[in-house]
Amino acid sequence: MPKTLNIAVIGAGTMAQAVHLPVLRRRWDRFAVTALVDHSERRRRESAEVWGIAEEKRYATVGELVEAIRSRRITVDAALLSTDGLHVEDLLQLLRRGVPVLVEPPLGYSAAEIAKIADFERMTGRNLVMMAYTQQYDDSVGRIAEQIAVKDVRMIEHRVLMPASQPLFGGAHVTTSAYDLPAEQRSERRNALQEAVVAGSGESATQRDRDLYVKGLLTGVAHQLSVIESVYGPLTELTAVRHWPKGVIPGSIELLGELEGGAHVHLVWHYLPFAPEYSETLQILSARKRLDLELFAPSHGDRRSTLHLREKKSGVVTEVATVAGLGSAESMWEAFHAFVEKGEAPISGPASAQQQVTLLRKVLAAVVEADGRDIDAVVEKEESEADAPVAAEEGTGIAVVAPAAAVAEPAKAAEPAGPAETDEPAETVEPAEPAEPAEPAEPAEPAEPAEPAEIVEPDAPAEPVALPSESAPLAGEPTEVLPDLSGEAEPSPRTDGIVDAWSVEGAQSEGESIEGGPVGGDVPAPSSSDDPAHPHESTGPIRSSWPPAAAGSAEAAAADAAEPSTGEGSAPDSGR
Repeated sequence: MPKTLNIAVIGAGTMAQAVHLPVLRRRWDRFAVTALVDHSERRRRESAEVWGIAEEKRYATVGELVEAIRSRRITVDAALLSTDGLHVEDLLQLLRRGVPVLVEPPLGYSAAEIAKIADFERMTGRNLVMMAYTQQYDDSVGRIAEQIAVKDVRMIEHRVLMPASQPLFGGAHVTTSAYDLPAEQRSERRNALQEAVVAGSGESATQRDRDLYVKGLLTGVAHQLSVIESVYGPLTELTAVRHWPKGVIPGSIELLGELEGGAHVHLVWHYLPFAPEYSETLQILSARKRLDLELFAPSHGDRRSTLHLREKKSGVVTEVATVAGLGSAESMWEAFHAFVEKGEAPISGPASAQQQVTLLRKVLAAVVEADGRDIDAVVEKEESEADAPVAAEEGTGIAVVAPAAAVAEPAKAAEPAGPAETDEPAETVEPAEPAEPAEPAEPAEPAEPAEPAEIVEPDAPAEPVALPSESAPLAGEPTEVLPDLSGEAEPSPRTDGIVDAWSVEGAQSEGESIEGGPVGGDVPAPSSSDDPAHPHESTGPIRSSWPPAAAGSAEAAAADAAEPSTGEGSAPDSGR
């Protein structure tokens, strides 16, 4: 009889309560939850009471859990890491104790951050990390290659429609998403996460670029790529990228690429908060066959996927439908049991996660290029007084002041004389010299304002990056949304009608508040050509526009200027 594994659940948020804990409870013959870790005291208490975890087996930090393991006060065979912020440091603590871990993606926000885990695995010579991409382990996905070999694939179409959280988690009965950390600890988490996002997206990225990177690519498109990779391997060439509507984050993202054998892959990911349900379809074509597959959200419990194969034999068209034996989440946990007990290699681990984040960074660069900017532009750390005024980038009307600063419209009334760098969400430009306050009856000259600083009206708000706390296992399935990551200052007013479809009023209607802030490390993200070992990095040039209309054309720019943002996601009940 297979051994029953003692599992430590780290992070009691939406994905843990809606997907993983139900499977662990149902499969009591294989798993026993022996510890629960969560930094929120209220969430730790309420979820532990629901899932039957004794008070002495609840911990506030991974450090406390590791200490209990070291002192043999608790036995842990493996762990689920489903927290909302950074994974790397917590993960390393567990790996040093030899604990295998199932990790909710993203593993990290930059190739340099993920390299810490990949290097540790190579040093130990043992697979210790398995990525929790549930649909990679769906029975129907596992049978695709048996029906159409990679050498016969002509085209792969993969489409995802992502709604707000109600259709995904409304029936999961998540206990709470309480966020009751002290202000100082909350600020530390937010700043660490912000640094990680900056390292991954690049210092020249605007806040909207980073939001798109986290909300749309790392927690959306990444899951689609993982499904394709589990069947036919990773994309080896990225040929075209498109993002729309203009100014809506995360909006819709479209990719066109190629597999190693030359088969074309077309991925489309839509965030449509008013959609009535989640939808994910996969179609694979060969010269003689067509495969159609509908995948369900893991939060929908034990719903089984069905694989439809149509082909023509002797002039007769036949269709065969095969139903998966298990739900995707339960199949993944079966694979994790074999990973821990038998040492079977996972479909995705740190090495594939590192390749994937490198590819997604190239996708972000292509989207930014279509907007007339260069995400890899060098950011000047020091400026003379003559160079201090903020300059708008040609053709965009966007002024990038600092890596984490807001995107602002160039000031007209006065030109700042100090350095343009700032960590504040609202851009505050200091005058060249401190001046004595002017008499109330006399107007102050631009060079000697009566106020100590002038607030520059922003073109787009310095909105915080909102991250799914338990990084969804679907193609971008949302969970929690991070609180203000841009600092303690009041956010700048919105002036251009830009809509962040994940940050609208009422986005937390499903009880999903987020902790921390987006994003690791002080090491800048490497360029896509740093490591020739990854197949993604040898790809050819990427077209940043999509036929037939060029994204950066004068006609498109005029249309964008004439038509404001669609306002998707502005309804009170939308949210992730």
